[in-house]
Amino acid sequence: MKKILISVFLLIVVFAFSNILNFVPLDYSLFIQFQNTGKIYSDLKKVPFVNFVLSDEGLSFENYFINYIENMGYKEGIDKEKFLRIFSKNVLFLSKGGEVVLDDTLSFDINYYFDILRNLSKDSALIFETDNATEISSYFGKLLDEKVKIDDGVFFIGDFLYAKQFKDYYIISGSKTTLEYLISVYKNPELQFSNVEKSISSILEEDTWICGYSKGSALKINLPFTVEGGNVKTEYLFFKGKVEDGVLRIQIHQKTNNYYKRNALVDDLMENIPVLGNYFAGITVEDSKEALKIIEPWVFTIESTDLTKFYNLAENLIENSTSTFYVVGDVDDSTSVSVAFLFKLSDGYENIKKIFEKYLAKYDKIKDEWVINISKKFKLYFYEYEQFFVVSNIEKSYYAKKARVKKLMDIAAYNFLDRKRSYDVKVFLDIGDLVYKFLGIRINSKVIFWQEKSGYFINYFLDIM
Repeated sequence: MKKILISVFLLIVVFAFSNILNFVPLDYSLFIQFQNTGKIYSDLKKVPFVNFVLSDEGLSFENYFINYIENMGYKEGIDKEKFLRIFSKNVLFLSKGGEVVLDDTLSFDINYYFDILRNLSKDSALIFETDNATEISSYFGKLLDEKVKIDDGVFFIGDFLYAKQFKDYYIISGSKTTLEYLISVYKNPELQFSNVEKSISSILEEDTWICGYSKGSALKINLPFTVEGGNVKTEYLFFKGKVEDGVLRIQIHQKTNNYYKRNALVDDLMENIPVLGNYFAGITVEDSKEALKIIEPWVFTIESTDLTKFYNLAENLIENSTSTFYVVGDVDDSTSVSVAFLFKLSDGYENIKKIFEKYLAKYDKIKDEWVINISKKFKLYFYEYEQFFVVSNIEKSYYAKKARVKKLMDIAAYNFLDRKRSYDVKVFLDIGDLVYKFLGIRINSKVIFWQEKSGYFINYFLDIM
């Protein structure tokens, strides 16, 4: 649960194109830009999950941040509005070397972010749109409890940060050399990423709130529902995100060294999944082990001895399915997890029957289901229901009762978020239910996620409400 919330939040807080990108050199590894957050902020707060993170009814991060800045203002006699204003326009982070893993960059302690600023590498920089270099340098100095000096137009913040005003931009870096290099890049279009990588920069010029680019694995976005094969290497990735109709829509496009044939789904049955809990997935894969790695972190949370047998059995079942299988279940704060694997009746049904016979499953004529005793406390059930052959730790009678009440197609948020497309993986999560079960807070938040492979690209689409 914690990883899912962190991953989703990271995707919210880390993803716009203006002249500020003229600072990005062609030889840099990554950049991330926010555009006009001040104008977009009110729309952001209409996204239920973002509002949960920011509001007093949720995690109260907005008030925590504002109170911290206000206390600093009272203590140091500085104007918080001038400081906050630099985050409301265009903000750019860029780096030449190293690696940024988004899972490792989230904290609800504001001092953590000051430590990141304090430890900016020599080849990294933050650029803000402002002409108040003197006051902003002073503010950073007081926030970091460091003295500020100026020499020949360069502000020295302690012994580790260097800042400079150039045109309407404030550049802060771990190196004076980097400051001068970025300014020279701005003056020389042939050195700029935006001038050379026109095919990508033109996409990032679109109306977005957040966007970015990474060469190779400089930026790692650990989505909780994806996995790459061992031989797949990333050439580059770029991403963009915007707020639309109360939904934060994020797209990630990953260029790889592997060529993929595009899947054409026929007879997709995902809408017919019964509502058994808070997560739903449709997965089309050729490699059964890849499929299991996708679902393992958020499905297999039972005891290890039971897990091994369940895992081996699931692998055998998936190897004998021909294309698409579905997963539905319920994660809660207990050690028990309800889960059901759904296979098309026409999808290797006879081979699947042979497998559970191999595992000494016993047939119950009265309940019309096969049963395998994984352990004294854990049983697996196998049965047919409507269009699916079901493998589950839920008995057929309970499954049928739930299936008659509600299916995925009956959830309004799913119909609102779902955009018909081919996919290798599609996941729908009831984040509101997860938050309530783990934190006791009610929010109407849902997430839908697609992964699709086409040519040399793996494309990801994440809609958060």
